[in-house]
Amino acid sequence: MQLILIVQVSIALLAGELSGLLTDSAAYGAWCLAAAPALVLVQGALLGYLAQRGMDRGSRRGVERCYASSGFVGWQVAVLLGCAATSGLPAAFGQALGGFAVTAVFLIAIVASVVAAYATLWPVERRVRESSYMRGLDGQLPLHPVPSRGAYVVAQARAGLVPMLAPLLVPAATSELAHALAARIAPEHGDAARLAGGVAGAICLFLLVPLIVPALLGLRRLEPGPIRADLESLAHEAGVAVREIWVWPTDGLLANAAVMGVLPGLRCVMLSDCLLECMPREQVRAVMAHELGHVARRHLPWLLVVVLACWTAATVLVTPIVQAVAESVAVRAGSADMQALAQIAMLGRDAAVLAVGLMVFGYASRRFERQADTFAVQLLSSKEGRADATMGAVDAMVGALGSVALLNHVPPDRSSWRHGSIAWRQGYLRGIRGMDHSRLPIDRLVSALCWTSAVIAAGGIAMGFLAL
Repeated sequence: MQLILIVQVSIALLAGELSGLLTDSAAYGAWCLAAAPALVLVQGALLGYLAQRGMDRGSRRGVERCYASSGFVGWQVAVLLGCAATSGLPAAFGQALGGFAVTAVFLIAIVASVVAAYATLWPVERRVRESSYMRGLDGQLPLHPVPSRGAYVVAQARAGLVPMLAPLLVPAATSELAHALAARIAPEHGDAARLAGGVAGAICLFLLVPLIVPALLGLRRLEPGPIRADLESLAHEAGVAVREIWVWPTDGLLANAAVMGVLPGLRCVMLSDCLLECMPREQVRAVMAHELGHVARRHLPWLLVVVLACWTAATVLVTPIVQAVAESVAVRAGSADMQALAQIAMLGRDAAVLAVGLMVFGYASRRFERQADTFAVQLLSSKEGRADATMGAVDAMVGALGSVALLNHVPPDRSSWRHGSIAWRQGYLRGIRGMDHSRLPIDRLVSALCWTSAVIAAGGIAMGFLAL
């Protein structure tokens, strides 16, 4: 879902540049844009109906198909957005309302599609939650009332959209604002102002996330007690400064956790209510240790380096190939089609760079997740005074991953672009049981990946300065 949303938002941000590439018809683009949420609504309602019919017969196949359909439907929405972006619609909106309004219209279609997906999933989710009440009673777990359709949609959309859209849209908004100001004051510096605005927005976002997110998600402070003391002890043992531990209220809908903040004085850890209420204490400690691993191994700054290296390497590799193909086609096409050919070549290059960059970034992100899992085992084993990966530490992290999959209704073998499948991560952890946890191959692999990315990124920056 994360990858699909990134692609959809990328199309929205580039819509102004793609306008008219395939057709000049604004009406065609408007139909494509309106069809995106309508398609999600119709397909979601059909899959939900079939899932409930299957549940009436005691079958879970329809439910699993309903949950797994989000990726397929999301790519359909991305195709419709692409068709709308390459029509005359962005140019028509840009002339009437301004450049940023084009992005806003596409973002409204994306949000409407996400809302439609959750709205049609709600009846299935309600029945799944109702069927799990007896298991909760047997396990003496807290039971949350089934939320209304509106409350469920708002909670899911807020949890899914805010963490993904903010890092993409805040830098874009500050970039456009800086460009608009420069256009009035010093038009000759418009491009430099756009770049500076984007960089400033990204920096402010990363610094202020711990102050913004609690208000947006309605977080509350984890009350003092044995669990908080245990988690704070883990943070101290890991050498990670944590300013606050937040509880993320989801009415039992989500089992998730995250660490926020680059600066030690602002850094926070967020644990959902479902995770704290439904998982055994040793698994909660494993989840906390995993999040601390992201900080201890400096994954956030290294991810930024990896992103820059991905785009640099992809551009260097893809551009000569696209140029060679374009020149070969130009010989046959003739000079009359050169302008259209140049536009198509640039679009193909950008799409190829995006695809290669996302593929490499996904590989790096999955290894970072594996290293964070490993750090959790290392930390928990060290707390036992052992130099090897103990059975208890491995079982706690394996069990935590399994509980997250169960509570979020995610099949363990379902692949994830950024995190990998639960089964893949569990299989790796079982393989390191009994090994010396100070000399594990994953740490050497990630170190080599990070420093290679740093060299590539530095080369890309140097090439950019030389080209000025």
